[in-house]
Amino acid sequence: MPLVVHFLNVGRGDCAIIKFPSGRVGVIDIDNLTTLDDETRAELISEYRSSLRYLLAANSLQKSSGEAAFIRAAEENITDPLERLDAYIGGGAVFRLLITHPDMDHMTGLARLEQTHRIENFWHTGSHDFNLEEASAEDWENSPYDREDWEAYKRLRASTNDSPRNLHKHQGATGDYWTEDGLELWASTPDLEKTAVEKDKPNILSMVIKLSYKNRAIVLGGDATRDETWPAIYPVLDMGGIDVLKASHHGRKTGCYWPAVKEMAPWLTITSVGEAEHDATETYRRYSQHTVSLRKCGDITITIDDNGKLVYSANIEDHWKPQKT
Repeated sequence: MPLVVHFLNVGRGDCAIIKFPSGRVGVIDIDNLTTLDDETRAELISEYRSSLRYLLAANSLQKSSGEAAFIRAAEENITDPLERLDAYIGGGAVFRLLITHPDMDHMTGLARLEQTHRIENFWHTGSHDFNLEEASAEDWENSPYDREDWEAYKRLRASTNDSPRNLHKHQGATGDYWTEDGLELWASTPDLEKTAVEKDKPNILSMVIKLSYKNRAIVLGGDATRDETWPAIYPVLDMGGIDVLKASHHGRKTGCYWPAVKEMAPWLTITSVGEAEHDATETYRRYSQHTVSLRKCGDITITIDDNGKLVYSANIEDHWKPQKT
């Protein structure tokens, strides 16, 4: 059986659904918000206002209505990961659920997932709550997120039996429920966890995960940071020979550590952002044969078949950008 990875366009956050050659299903992060956050909305408005469509609008009313339609189309393109999971496995079990770090744009929809699917193994980054534990009822009410998802995360993380099995692992972990499906944990480490807590920055302890099958490799970068996570793990790991990279921190400059990207030299880098000044698309283009944004092309499916051939969904070619020389 092939390895199949679905990278979903969930707006600001992250979600990947994986079907392993063993037949097991994994989910890495989840975000089922159906509306765009303020930052993403502002980026899209800026993109629209620099477009030919905006320049050709005859008056301010047309420009305004065009802007609203542009945002509406972007929101309609957002995928509900729970609907995709239901279509893919029905009510079957999720063998591995990994939350790369405790940020709400990586765990929104967790309560609903817990209610509708049996989670067999729950992977997390420790008992660190950062600022979420201090959030008041008013804070939750004024945010786009649901406190039930945060409570579900804590409940799963604290499980003391096999429903689900509670797993907190570090770089190099091996053994049952992990390495038999070709997963390798690049981050986090105990030192990175300590730094994250000291700086009160959960992104620092984000998981970085490598998937390998038939001499092919895919790396999912979570929200690993340019200044702490990547410099700590880069010197001790062989990062060569990566076919697909899901860029850290959605493709922001804050997650792009160019020495690691240069060594990986991925055939394809996937981001979740556009090309605003604080995004790292241009850096990824220097070291990747192709770079594409989920925001532009929608969901992406990458398949590695039993002969080691990499197959990608056709929509990528309409939106990817070639390597910049």
